[in-house]
Order: sequence, then structure tokens, then C-alpha cells
Amino acid sequence: MGAQRIGFLGLGAMGSGMAKRLLAAGFPVSVYNRTTAKAQALAEHGAVVAPSPGEAVAGADVVLLSLATAEVVEELLFTSGALARAGAGAVVADMSTVSPAAAQASAARVRAAGFGALDACVLGNARHAGDGELRFMIGGDESDVDKARPVLEVLAKEIVHLGPNGKGATAKIALNLIMGVQMQVLAEAVVLGEAAGLPRGRLIEMIAASGYSSPVMRFKSGVMARRAFDRPDFRLSLMRKDLRLAMDQAADLGVSLPATAASLEVLTAAVEAGHGELDCAAILLQVEHG
Repeated sequence: MGAQRIGFLGLGAMGSGMAKRLLAAGFPVSVYNRTTAKAQALAEHGAVVAPSPGEAVAGADVVLLSLATAEVVEELLFTSGALARAGAGAVVADMSTVSPAAAQASAARVRAAGFGALDACVLGNARHAGDGELRFMIGGDESDVDKARPVLEVLAKEIVHLGPNGKGATAKIALNLIMGVQMQVLAEAVVLGEAAGLPRGRLIEMIAASGYSSPVMRFKSGVMARRAFDRPDFRLSLMRKDLRLAMDQAADLGVSLPATAASLEVLTAAVEAGHGELDCAAILLQVEHG
């Protein structure tokens, strides 16, 4: 049996890295992106660039989604009619960060159409995507995880099946709120130290090397030190969206998240100030001038 055929919708920094990785591993990959130039860039790596979502997923064994919001998932997978064109018995693995309720609702529609459905959420950045070092947190039936595993294993250094649909989305939101709060705290530490006369560069170096740091904080410390906010690895607007999802779920569960709420308030102000398309480390700009 040959390699599974893959239909890939969504070619941002993460999606492009994953698609290249799969092509290099010998999988036949058809891609679609609403911004055509991003899809065309993959043609030289062997991807079939489809003119529509339906063409991209036609006959696919595994459909991968890496999209910004639940609304875009709705548009490309369902409204376009693409889902109906997937191959018989295909598994749809949605790697988008959406609410658990949206993940469950989408999965129910996918299963009703006769396909497998996973919320296959990922931890990592674009470099991890290209190097096959992502961590997958998955909700869905174990049999569907097994069907998609040959594809996921090319992309991942860890695959964790957490239970039914919605559990992968829940884990992603819980972990992403840590990043959002970390960026806020990092920015505040830099602004406080600099206001007190500490050299910005030296302070950031000490934070990054300290026991208080983490891999993501070390990475984003460098972004803040260089003020390289216009080459986003993860857009500030998406960070705000993810913390909003966390607060919405907390409200549904009757859980209080005061640190997350405070970070969301500053992220919202940063988006309103025009920083939404910058890297999430640009929260520093809002803390500096807010």
C-alpha cells in the first residue's frame, strides 16, 4: 500500500512547515490556502496546488486543517462542500485552535458524513513543524488516531490521545493560556527593570538564563531584545483569541482565571492599538506605552 494521500487546508507558518515535512517524507499532498501565493510556494516542494478546498481534499485519506478560527474551518470544510469530496473512510484531523464546543460540533458533523474526526491540536512553532518536533494533543476515537498515526508521526515527537473529541482543544487552550500570561509577565519585568535603570539587553539575558525561564520565554526574550515583532511566529491577535477561548470556557465551567483575565485585557488593548498582526512578544509595546 502506498503512502496515505493528504489534503491540507491552511498554509500559515505552521501549516507550511508541516506540509513541507510531509512532502519530504514522500506523502502525496494537495494543498489549498486562501492566499494563493502561500500555496504556490509549496509547488516547488512537490505539492499539488488546488484551486479550491474541495479539489485539495478530493480522494484524500487524511485531511489536515491548520486554520485560524472556527469560522474559517466552517467556511473551508463545510460551506465550500469540501468534506464530501474526501476519500472513503478518510480521517479529518483539525489542528486549528478552537473552543472545545466548536471542536465537538465540527467532529459530529464530520462523523455524520461518514468520516473520522480528530481535534489534533499542536504545541510548537514553525521550526518544530518543519523538523517534525511538534507535540500533538488529540481528542477523538482511538481507531481514528491509529488511522492518522502514520501521518502524525512524521510531524510529531509526541502524540497524546486524551479522550473523546474536544479534549485536544481543551488541552491546547489550557496550555496556551500559560504562554499568554508568560508573555505579559516577561514584558512587565523588562519594563520595570529598564525604568529602574537596568540595561535592557543585560536584563533580558539574565531572565532568559534564569531558572524562572522556559523554552518559550527564552525564545521570546530574544524577540523582545531584538524588537523583531514584524516577523511573527505567533500573532498577537491569535494569542488574544486563545485567551478569550480560555475565559469563555472558564465561564462555562464556573472557574476563575484572574491572571488570564488580566493578560487578556492587555492583549485586547494591544490589538486595539494596532499591534494584532505583530508577534505576540509585541505585548511589550503595550506594556511600555499602555
